[in-house]
Amino acid sequence: MGLSIRAVKAADLPAVESLWEEAGMTSYASSDDIAGEITSKLERDPELFLVGDLDGTVVATVMGTWDGHRGRIKRLAVTAAHRRGGLGAEMIDELEKRFVETGITKLRLEVWADNVGGLTFWAERGYELQPDIRYFVRNLDDSSDPC
Repeated sequence: MGLSIRAVKAADLPAVESLWEEAGMTSYASSDDIAGEITSKLERDPELFLVGDLDGTVVATVMGTWDGHRGRIKRLAVTAAHRRGGLGAEMIDELEKRFVETGITKLRLEVWADNVGGLTFWAERGYELQPDIRYFVRNLDDSSDPC
């Protein structure tokens, strides 16, 4: 059976959190509230927060957000056992389709500079690296979380 892609549900929280942990997406400072991040996203643009499952098991996630001006893609993750098989591309295809259906046609995303696989993936999908843009962060809660 193929990948089934759908909006995330509250019942998916443990599977999503586990997948993010496996993918190394919980290692930053505020990772103690991953469940809170997932739950709050369920309240805003939930149709843009997707999971992909194979035979009832969540094997991929991607989070789309919208600030009223541009869409953002965050937290694309595929379980290690299913990487390099096209599931990430399927997830992005579906998210891009949903963005367009919502009227969102300009997208941005961030990739860590040392994530060679991620940089390659996005370039192969037609995303352009913007070498003249620098990304600034400021945390108003005194945390050191760079995200």
